[in-house]
Amino acid sequence: MHTPQMEVKCSVTNCKYNKQNLCHAKNLKVNAVGDGYAKTSDGTACSTFISKSDTNQTF
Repeated sequence: MHTPQMEVKCSVTNCKYNKQNLCHAKNLKVNAVGDGYAKTSDGTACSTFISKSDTNQTF
């Protein structure tokens, strides 16, 4: 199993890239939610997310 370059913790159990609560995506993209300006972590979203049930998508 490939080890991430930077440890990124993930609690989204249905994400394709979540393996033992660590993100194993080759790239990680986090965007601001709404107006494009985040004031707190609640204003951000992981755009790398792909559901484990969706086998047609890759990031």
